[in-house]
Amino acid sequence: MKPSRFNEFRFARRFRTANRLVQIVLSLSLIIALNFISANYFKRIDLTKSGAYTLAPESKAYIRQLKEPVEIIVTIPKESDEDALDIIREDLNKLLREYEFAGMRDGKPYISVEFVDIYRQRKRAQELATNYNLTKENAIIIASGDKVREISQVGLYEYDDGKTRGFRGEQVFTSAILDVSTKKPQKIYFLVGHGEMRLDDVDALRGLSQLESFLRERSFELGTLDLAIDENVPEDASLIIVPSPQASLLPEEVEKLRRYMSDRNGRMIALIDPGRRHGMKELFFDWGVLTEDTLVIDTSTDFRAQGGDLIIRRFAEHPITKLLIDYQITALFGSPRSVRTDPASANDSRLQVHQLIGTSENSWAERDYRTQNPPIFDEKRDQKGPISIATVSSRSSGTELGITIPGGRMVVFGNSDFIANNRLRAFGNHTLLINSINWALDRTSLLNIPTRQLESHQIVMSESDLQRMLTYFAGIPAIAAVLGLFVFLIRRN
Repeated sequence: MKPSRFNEFRFARRFRTANRLVQIVLSLSLIIALNFISANYFKRIDLTKSGAYTLAPESKAYIRQLKEPVEIIVTIPKESDEDALDIIREDLNKLLREYEFAGMRDGKPYISVEFVDIYRQRKRAQELATNYNLTKENAIIIASGDKVREISQVGLYEYDDGKTRGFRGEQVFTSAILDVSTKKPQKIYFLVGHGEMRLDDVDALRGLSQLESFLRERSFELGTLDLAIDENVPEDASLIIVPSPQASLLPEEVEKLRRYMSDRNGRMIALIDPGRRHGMKELFFDWGVLTEDTLVIDTSTDFRAQGGDLIIRRFAEHPITKLLIDYQITALFGSPRSVRTDPASANDSRLQVHQLIGTSENSWAERDYRTQNPPIFDEKRDQKGPISIATVSSRSSGTELGITIPGGRMVVFGNSDFIANNRLRAFGNHTLLINSINWALDRTSLLNIPTRQLESHQIVMSESDLQRMLTYFAGIPAIAAVLGLFVFLIRRN
């Protein structure tokens, strides 16, 4: 009996040992499998309210377009005697990790980040001095190929009365990445000489200083064009913007624009206000666009803001407006004029014209706005809403071989107020403008990308929205108070 019992114990010990080995192997296999899955199939979720660990979709889109690797080098030491440098390094460390992650594509890092302590890493510091002409400490360098840009620490933050108001690192780094990765920046010319809105003007109603900063941060080169002086549109012009001329262009000036648009497949965005003679009627006619001398009146409370501005809620399906439609984003306009498709444009098979923005059913295009006060709708003279106030036009350019190639593109808005300093902050406004620019320049991969503002957000509310808010925040508590008083009186009696 003893040998048999001994064999049973030995078998049980061996079985337990084998069981433990199998458990260990299975546990290791599970850990390896989980690590493999997490390394190859994962999703990062930013749980912070402000999105502190998430790059704006616009930045991600630019990073996806990188063709050559970009190197970011920071020489701010990890342990510094200055508290300000420690804060800057910590902010940069958090932000640049996101750039490094977004720059990983098909297993290849298109953005590499390196923190270098020049006092401890002497050899690497010497290499930086040789390769990038680095001569000072606490530097931030972005390089791609033979292009190098140094970022100032001061530009990383916004200040108000000497106090730090916010971190604008993403704006600065995305702009720098575009700068070093773009071989030939696209240049936008703004027409001058006819009382147009100016880039150097800080006026709230007519200035474009905010727009200048907005475009330069996206690595556009900006210039002015005076057709009364220049013989032709410059050869390096990628796009011409005509921002609200207050006087008519001369016929010879219009002819220069016509040659640019037709002979060179030019790109143009025109912003024409009501009551102004622009002199470009024939040019617009060539591109199937009618800019009639009217003033659009909209009496719908859902389409009017408190200050009287027009809230744009109607967008036609188009690459420029897709984001606005998908996310139900509104834009804020001043008083517009009607801009619609010329019916005769249907006869040109190479011309594609689309009405982009419309007003409500309770609107009309008033022809007698100069003499009528207040304006009254006249069925015989005025056009009933919805009214088109923006139109896009593109022309394909054929060849002798029958091949169709992209031609010129034009966007015409019946209002310019929406790009002025006081309205450009509205999310829908600058999204509409940058999408129009990207569409005109064939930058289709950058369309329909919401831009995250770092400064402030402007909420656009109509009179109806305001009344509903008052109902929710005042009416409902008042009803609850009345019911409570009623129950109190019943119980008391």
